[in-house]
Amino acid sequence: MTLIDELPGRIDASFIGALAGEHAAGTAAGTADLVGVAESAAACGGFDDADLRQRGLERPSRAGAAGLLLRALPFGLLSPLDRPRLRRDSYRCVAMAGADEGTAVTAVAAALLIADLLRFDLETSLVRVRQSLLEDAPMALLDRLRVVDEGPPMDVSDPDPGLTLQRAICALATANPFDDVLAAAASGTAVAASLAGALVGARDGVAAVSGIDRDHLPHADRALSVARHLAEAAVATLPRDEANAFRL
Repeated sequence: MTLIDELPGRIDASFIGALAGEHAAGTAAGTADLVGVAESAAACGGFDDADLRQRGLERPSRAGAAGLLLRALPFGLLSPLDRPRLRRDSYRCVAMAGADEGTAVTAVAAALLIADLLRFDLETSLVRVRQSLLEDAPMALLDRLRVVDEGPPMDVSDPDPGLTLQRAICALATANPFDDVLAAAASGTAVAASLAGALVGARDGVAAVSGIDRDHLPHADRALSVARHLAEAAVATLPRDEANAFRL
């Protein structure tokens, strides 16, 4: 089993990356969903229907169907080594908000991807996600789980969550992935930018967000507090030897 290096730092960087992508876009891009679900998951140890409803997370995302992908990410960060659990929790979380089947499965793919990026490179992670979803996902989604030259079409009015996920994936494949996150935001694909920022942070850790001025990111204090609590809960789920490495 490939161990996770610097899990708390990767979770922290994932939140900062998502905030930076949304800030660059200048519009709601799902980070409120990410933080809200993460706060619930950290407090409850995973998916909790009643707690999520109390927080208003049974309602649709302000960022539309694609924004629901951000709600799945905390479950990938919380239990990255427990694939059945993260699949179940991420699916139930977005389904309770009224996601159709295609959006729900795409959200599961996003959760699986962020979990695998904690341990593997992009190419390996995409192979693993496709293998996990072969029996459940439509071919259209499986086809989105790949890098395409120059990225998929940049029709910013397209609400397709699968395209949003693929745009984020393509950002990770560039030489300067975080620059491409900001470029995606400048093009108007706000959710793709926020999602890509989260994925880059999970894969590359604190180095990916070292140049970001956290003091100018809206709601960064709360988000980072939630990230720390989520990291504590995530470390507690790891095998004993690996978890001990984060408690020294």
